Amino acid sequence: MRIALPYNTQFGEYNTDKMVGGIEKFCHQINDTFDDVHFVYIDNNNSIKDNTTKIKKHAKDINADVIISNWHQGSFSGSKMLDSEVPIMFVNHGHHGLGSILGLMKRLIDKNHSCYMVSNSQHQWYRAMAKRLKCDDVIIDGLINSSYVRGDKPKLSDIKYDCCTIGRCDPVEKKPFLLKSWLEKTNFKTILMTNTPTAEKELKYLKKNSHWKDVLFDLKHEDVMKTLSKSKTYFSTCPMETWGITALEALSHGVPLILNSKNNSHASSELCGNETHYKFVSGDKQLTLAIDSFDNIDRKEIQDMTWENHGYEKWKRNMTNLIDKTIEKFKTKRGNVNGK
Repeated sequence: MRIALPYNTQFGEYNTDKMVGGIEKFCHQINDTFDDVHFVYIDNNNSIKDNTTKIKKHAKDINADVIISNWHQGSFSGSKMLDSEVPIMFVNHGHHGLGSILGLMKRLIDKNHSCYMVSNSQHQWYRAMAKRLKCDDVIIDGLINSSYVRGDKPKLSDIKYDCCTIGRCDPVEKKPFLLKSWLEKTNFKTILMTNTPTAEKELKYLKKNSHWKDVLFDLKHEDVMKTLSKSKTYFSTCPMETWGITALEALSHGVPLILNSKNNSHASSELCGNETHYKFVSGDKQLTLAIDSFDNIDRKEIQDMTWENHGYEKWKRNMTNLIDKTIEKFKTKRGNVNGK
């Protein structure tokens, strides 16, 4: 199948060495899995009309079977994309609190395109949002795991750090420096991996947190994994994760999860093979206790169950089936509308 893959260049064009976020990594996975993927680079600062025209024209010119759209902004999945002659597979990766996202997904479905989410937790969040706003229930075509494990299972590493986190240098959602501030008064050895930001608010956030030690910037993915594997625990600082790719990477190395949660729930808990593989926390004291609680955890059990549940071949089969479902749905329903 031939895939048109719009790519948001907000953090730069496609780079095989560095992952700036979960959506970008998902795009890497599509490109790595399927043989006929064609990128469409989109600068979200350009007009929506120009961007959507570029995507639709490119998809038509290459005779694409499907457009896989991973961003909710108008340039990628908005109303000006609805008349696409190529079926759109919209994968909603986030929690977007504006009511307009509900209309976006409904319009895509109404025009015979397809909408997917990445966890049951995310879907229920949107359903609750729709109920609160007195909108129609949120209908989707299914769930897609954001990531998988692949290759040779890594050997368990000797522990060097008590806790680590990985996150974009973002003061609103990811807040990676929460790891440092919550554990400031402890003797725990922690490591934080993030990116060098460019936006003003993120630079301000970085400046405010520039005094912390053991912070690594802009590592290659393989070096991030080497560092992660040496930690006793992984702290997911963002309570609003919809899946948690870095959480899966931690589990795949036998590292248990500590999940920042406002209501004793977190999407990344759905990735775990056993409820003993994670803890919910909502403050510094709970984080300290959670780290200590994993002193005798069976790291090999965590790793083995993760590799069994999240293997690449299983992900590839599911992704292929859902792309086929998207294409068939569009052809069938469009044909019925046109009387064919």
